[in-house]
Amino acid sequence: MWQTIIDSSWFNFLFGALLFLSIGSGIFYAKRYKKKSKWESSGVENSVVGIFGLIISFTFLQAGNTHRERSATIHKEANSIDMLYRYSKAMPEPFYKFTQNTLVTFLRNQITYEQSNEEQFLYNAKKISDTYWFYLIKYNEQTSDLKDATQLNKISVCFDHIQTSVSLLAYSYSERTPSFIMFLLVIVSLLIGFLVGFMNGMKLKVHYLVPIIYFIMITLTMTVINDLNNPRLGYIKPNYYHLKVTYENIKNN
Repeated sequence: MWQTIIDSSWFNFLFGALLFLSIGSGIFYAKRYKKKSKWESSGVENSVVGIFGLIISFTFLQAGNTHRERSATIHKEANSIDMLYRYSKAMPEPFYKFTQNTLVTFLRNQITYEQSNEEQFLYNAKKISDTYWFYLIKYNEQTSDLKDATQLNKISVCFDHIQTSVSLLAYSYSERTPSFIMFLLVIVSLLIGFLVGFMNGMKLKVHYLVPIIYFIMITLTMTVINDLNNPRLGYIKPNYYHLKVTYENIKNN
């Protein structure tokens, strides 16, 4: 249930609203508190904020590394496709044309998935891959040319690398920062927000600059973390430029 809430499109808005309320509640409580008693700092406030900083830094780093791995996988796939296509040019014309058409169809399917989140991507990718794999096996059985056999081995290795990259990329979209860590981050953010509001509300004159900066900073940070975790809903997506360039080169050559 918690993961469903985090993955929803309205999570960022909900978190921002809750954070705003927590800061406002801290200021409101401070105004009532200082009418009845005098506040004395315990001296551990900075430590509490420091622990929160470590938690959010760890989560941000983990989400950023996952995003970087997705991008690296895309580059590996594009390089493997380039190599496979280059090796296929040394093969007879029918094999080369079949490879070219297969790669164009395969890349078009993946680019469509990136643009529209078409859920049929994995099914279509497997269907295209199986067709090409069976073609490789059949061609290998029929050929007696040693040069063609050597090229086929190279093509098969590249094909395996492509399959691995596509699977890793597709399933990486379902990988998330553990929901308990996200839950912890949200709760601690709200508690620190209340503390920030309370500490500023205890002043003779309330200074709103620090609460505003905290609100903007944490809201944006949580938005970025959530986008990195779930690129299907967020604005931060892996860069498919390398695959698109590869697609255009293969289609037009």
